Amino acid sequence: AASDVYKRQPEIAPPASPAYISLGSGSSGGNFYVVGGGVATVLNNELPEYMVVTSEETGGSTANLVMLQNGDVEFGVSMTSSMAEAVKGEAEWTGGPMDKLRGMIALYPSYLTIYTPTDSGITCLNDLSGHIVGLGSKGAAMDTVWREIFQTRGINPSSIFNDGHGATATAMADGQIDAAILYSLPPFAAITELEASKALNFIGLTDEEQESLVDTYSFYSKATLPAGSYKGVTEDLPVVSEWNMLCTSTDVDEDIVYLVTKTLIENSPALQEVYDGLSYVTAENILNYNIPLHAGTVRYLKEVGIDVPASLIPPEYKG
Repeated sequence: AASDVYKRQPEIAPPASPAYISLGSGSSGGNFYVVGGGVATVLNNELPEYMVVTSEETGGSTANLVMLQNGDVEFGVSMTSSMAEAVKGEAEWTGGPMDKLRGMIALYPSYLTIYTPTDSGITCLNDLSGHIVGLGSKGAAMDTVWREIFQTRGINPSSIFNDGHGATATAMADGQIDAAILYSLPPFAAITELEASKALNFIGLTDEEQESLVDTYSFYSKATLPAGSYKGVTEDLPVVSEWNMLCTSTDVDEDIVYLVTKTLIENSPALQEVYDGLSYVTAENILNYNIPLHAGTVRYLKEVGIDVPASLIPPEYKG
């Protein structure tokens, strides 16, 4: 009940009427869409006197950051690669450095997943030369990064196939493409469905490839795609991962962001009922951000005894 909520948040009196908050998620059917709806439900259940949160279907990572910068949403789901492009402001979609973006919650990691039909003869990254490779949506951060990686490493696919990850898996089922790359927390439904009709091989990175990607791109960490993630993953594969984050902006009040951070961290079981991957929603994982945190999030982390590196503390934090 609302009275219990008030008891648990004695340091912040509820406003005269709740704040209306929009959360940019992703396209229907994707993980971001499911996660956005789940986060909104938990916040509406736990903080009814403070806020009414609506999760909105959007174009995903980059669209959400643009809407945060423009003040069209208060919260948005995004990947660390898109956030790196946003603060730099060089990619076309950014319209210049996006200075209002702030970190709030770490949602879950996504692992590099490179898959190919077993009869393609592709067993390593260099084998992608001369083949048709799917890189997800055109102009998304991953598409840009992987075109760059191919160029740097002298890998020359015969062509790049750009479409959503579901459509890319379908193109492989139809024999139109030879390999595909995506970042996902397994199991990704479209790949699992594809394996029902096609034997797939999954490609790990060499030590050198892994080192090189982590050194070149600050948003990648060394990671392992666990054996059993898919039928074709028969052993642990060395890969890289990046994070999916729930971001906010400097427009949003510090008390609101503090309450949201605290509430989501303390309600991890309710989040996991919505999506298994949300077991990664912990205070410690917030330190995986590659942009400054919101002052409200810093306040919460310090309160629970977490040491926040200087690089994550925003200029407006006065703690």
